Amino acid sequence: MDICSRPSGEIQRKNPQQDFELIQRVGSGTYGDVYKARNIQTGELAAVKIIKLEPGDDFSIIQQEIFMVKECMHHNIVAYFGSYLCRDKLWICMEYCGGGSLQDIYHVTGPLSELQIAYVCRETIQVITLRYSFLDTDSAYSWADFGVAAKITATIAKRKSFIGTPYWMAPEVAAVEKNGGYNQLCDIWAVGITSIELAELQPPMFDLHPMRALFLMSKSSFQPPKLKHKTKWTTAFHNFVKVSLTKNPKKRPTAEKLLTHLFVGQTGLTRKVALELLDKRNNPDNHQHFSEVDDDDLEPLSAVRHIIRSTNKHSRMGACFSKVFDGCPLNINCATSWIHPDTKDQYLIFGTEDGIYTLNLNELHEATMEQLFPRKCTWLYIINNNLMSLSGKTFQLYSHNLIGLFEQLKKPGLASQFHTHRFPDKMLPRRFALTTKIPDTKGCHKCCIVRNPYTGHKYLCGALQFGIILLQWYEPMQRFMLIKHFDFPLPNPLKVFEMLVVPEQEYPMVCIAVSQATEPGQVVHFETINLNSCSSWFTEMGSTGRAVDAIHVTQLERDTLLVCLDKNLKIVNLQGRLKSNKKLASELSFDFTIGSVVCLQDSVLAFWKHGMQGKSFKSNEVTQEISDPSRVFRLLGSDRVVVLESRPTDNPTALSNLYILAGHENSY
Repeated sequence: MDICSRPSGEIQRKNPQQDFELIQRVGSGTYGDVYKARNIQTGELAAVKIIKLEPGDDFSIIQQEIFMVKECMHHNIVAYFGSYLCRDKLWICMEYCGGGSLQDIYHVTGPLSELQIAYVCRETIQVITLRYSFLDTDSAYSWADFGVAAKITATIAKRKSFIGTPYWMAPEVAAVEKNGGYNQLCDIWAVGITSIELAELQPPMFDLHPMRALFLMSKSSFQPPKLKHKTKWTTAFHNFVKVSLTKNPKKRPTAEKLLTHLFVGQTGLTRKVALELLDKRNNPDNHQHFSEVDDDDLEPLSAVRHIIRSTNKHSRMGACFSKVFDGCPLNINCATSWIHPDTKDQYLIFGTEDGIYTLNLNELHEATMEQLFPRKCTWLYIINNNLMSLSGKTFQLYSHNLIGLFEQLKKPGLASQFHTHRFPDKMLPRRFALTTKIPDTKGCHKCCIVRNPYTGHKYLCGALQFGIILLQWYEPMQRFMLIKHFDFPLPNPLKVFEMLVVPEQEYPMVCIAVSQATEPGQVVHFETINLNSCSSWFTEMGSTGRAVDAIHVTQLERDTLLVCLDKNLKIVNLQGRLKSNKKLASELSFDFTIGSVVCLQDSVLAFWKHGMQGKSFKSNEVTQEISDPSRVFRLLGSDRVVVLESRPTDNPTALSNLYILAGHENSY
């Protein structure tokens, strides 16, 4: 009998909350959210996956998967309780596993032991064997109908631009469109990848953007991954990984064959191994802690968090700037701002020689700066409650979970715990820690970020000592992930480093210098690296001219750039030719040497040593001005909020005052 002809009454059409009470959300996946729940009648705990269905989803395929799960009964497979369809949401109710996922476990324990990995792999392979034998013996099902990877993915999640994660995916699955299909042996590959994950806390290529990982896996030159540490693991484990990750699926062993491998056939793989692992997770203080240490982690750190208080009440400077902090002793390199999504408090966040500090703008009556992270910082950027920074003794890109770090600030008695429990999070794999280092970014000394208005994608580009890296923001994992790495000799010093979005190009260009015009009609020439090219990185814009001392380059619109040169701002197109229309003047000139600029919606602010002058883009008229020869001013940041610092001209080492531009947000 074909499975589609079975009655569909298994999926109940009533309100599931009559039977199950949701307790808390415990996870979120590609297709929906997972909740811990309680059976109202029996009090038994359950795991409930809630999937929002959309028009066009093939419900018959979803039913097939539910029937398959219902029929699979094994001590290693979670029990199926029932399904409900109510208000375009599908509830699938399963047995609740209180031990947590393997990720939850190694989140606490660190890498599993080889015996523990072998036990997990053996139990997993046994489930795969059961699944295959069930499919082979029950004529009601066929290989084509078994649909977690192929059918459900295509049905429920087809509306997403990218489905799931490819890191456990076999090469034949990654190349399915090119090669035309795959079979059950892809699960064997996933077991091999999982064994590496349990040993190294993340699967191979996990730091690559999923599309980059897919691209590499589908290439004919792709080599299967191996365990990184040759001497840490036994020959049997290395060989198990090798045979599980056989690239050619025709040569890859079946589940039955793999169960005879020495690694999963060794003695001692009893239930006791699993119980010891759970005890290590539930009682971590009784076990030796996992640690990873590098040069930055060995820096001497103060045992007490640094807190700095303002000396005076805030005031206004002229009509534009509001003082938010008086008497700051910190040497500040950069600043940005953030609004806490729960409290709605607005914070300034400063990158300083002594670490990252935060100031609550909603509590200026008792203005206090608190240290958020104890490493030197030269660059900051916030995206989706994640703070990106260039930090450390040897600069490296860091990612900080702001909500988590601010929760830590609230905890009493944190001063003694500050460095042992929160940083550098020695027990946590990178994707769980509140502060994580972005791999392959050591030595990064300059960064820029751009959003492609044509695709909506956000890119981060970093300048290394001998090249550049390109990362793309991947929303499902809330992180920047590596797309490309270019070995290339950059100018030293690197005065200009900005990405330029070009129509019909997937990746931005990177402007690394500005030179004199080389063609008729040009006023400047942009020296750029083409990140889209595999053969020639430089764009074909003609021969380069003599470099000019450009202070600033900003892409205002799709084909409009602002270039700051000495005392002049020039509005040009991507080819370096002057632009002029009703919205923008082609050139703006000032009576001082410009130190930095901020572009607002209809004007530009030019900062110099003793003040600032704003001019209208349209009329070239002065819109606002500050001039005070007794003070030296410096722009600290202009991302969302313009932040300014001033010190006495006759005492450049004196404590500084900090200001924000009231009522304005940076528009570019």
